[in-house]
Amino acid sequence: MCAIGVALAGVACAETPRNARPVAASAVRGAADDSDLWNLAGASTDALIDVDLHALRTSEWSRALVTGDFGGEREARRQAFGYDVFTEADRMLVVGSDTPGGTRSLTLARGHFDPARVGGAFTAAAPGAVARAWRDSPVWEGAGRAVALVTPRTLAQGDPDTVRGAIDAAWGLTADARTGPLGQLRRALDADRNPPALFFALTVTPAMRGRAAGTLEIPTELRRLAGRLDLAADLDIDAVALFDDAGAAGAAASTWAADAHVAARQPMLALLGLGSVLDGLALTAEGTRVHARLHLPADRRELLAEKMDMVLKLLADARQRPPTP
Repeated sequence: MCAIGVALAGVACAETPRNARPVAASAVRGAADDSDLWNLAGASTDALIDVDLHALRTSEWSRALVTGDFGGEREARRQAFGYDVFTEADRMLVVGSDTPGGTRSLTLARGHFDPARVGGAFTAAAPGAVARAWRDSPVWEGAGRAVALVTPRTLAQGDPDTVRGAIDAAWGLTADARTGPLGQLRRALDADRNPPALFFALTVTPAMRGRAAGTLEIPTELRRLAGRLDLAADLDIDAVALFDDAGAAGAAASTWAADAHVAARQPMLALLGLGSVLDGLALTAEGTRVHARLHLPADRRELLAEKMDMVLKLLADARQRPPTP
């Protein structure tokens, strides 16, 4: 508790993070703005996933998957992080960027957090952690990691520079992800005005191609990719891939359609009842873009939910089973 008091009372001198894009003085705010979690992600972000956890908890499609407690994982998450992201957060943004030093990640969550629990869980996991403040936000740092309450309802977790950068972006001191290439994709799929249950976007970087080598074939001309998941009575997935030229887009659409057809015939997918799902995938090329759409009517929901619940329980049982000598 003393460390938390120090963090809440102290205000550290702030510096602009390395590689941060400066903004005009008129954009600087008088306080951290977390009304949109994209405010806290840097403009140079290479990949992100934006999850509406409240929508997942309330949808018939996903409620059992999100609120279920397989193998006591909920309490384990509370012990590890001081909160359970699936039941105590309403929105989450997972951000990744490739840098010369490697991949840097940032997790942002908006919900209901107890500073004492968050700080206590962090210091328990990182002995010797220090509690301080960055601007008006309490921050705990240790072992190369950090967690901060940017505002009482919004938490940031990553390495110290990335967490401080998120706070600076919330104050409008650096450009945020809405102004970058991924923000353009967000607007192209109308995810800014009509938020989906889940949205993802990424720029294909050389480092990303290197990690995928030997596992996943990424077309040379593919530059960016984004998609959205909507959960109403029906389930809808819409995605767009951006290529260098129309020829590459057309070739990719044909290849991906063929791959989906082959995958739908795989025995495991057939066993799970997912083969017919892939058969409903529609892929079309339009100029330098490939559009993908998948629609599942409400009458498919119960069967899919049952299959996914079975898979998750099997995975949970496998994790708890002692290793074979």
